[in-house]
Amino acid sequence: MDAQTRKIIVESAAPLFAAKGRFAEAFYDRLFEIAPEARSLFQRDFATQKRMLMAALAMVVGVLGDRAQLTATAAHLGRVHARRNVTHAHFVIGQRAFDMALQDFFGPACTDEMRSAWQSAYADLLAVMELAPADPDDAA
Repeated sequence: MDAQTRKIIVESAAPLFAAKGRFAEAFYDRLFEIAPEARSLFQRDFATQKRMLMAALAMVVGVLGDRAQLTATAAHLGRVHARRNVTHAHFVIGQRAFDMALQDFFGPACTDEMRSAWQSAYADLLAVMELAPADPDDAA
């Protein structure tokens, strides 16, 4: 990821984190609008789920400049999602919901450049998540 893309993501992430869950709310609203059947993938209460989404997002944004850390973080997230039977198709729907939530959250301030940066980051993260080796604890 180039420095400009990383800068756009880091700068646009700050308001997402400051909004105390409003972005997570927009994401899940869009996700369930697009794919109501995806609701069955979530076993936790949604207040906890929203906090987990924002924590994972903060974790990823925090390591964007460190490829090794990003790879390790993405691999961990990949294993977590694999244990919950999240498929590539789910991730594709999630990317669409994420993009729509960005537009909802930022409104007219959501530029094509911002959307493109986040789409690129999401695609990079997804590629690593899906290649994550199985969790050694799951091999038993």
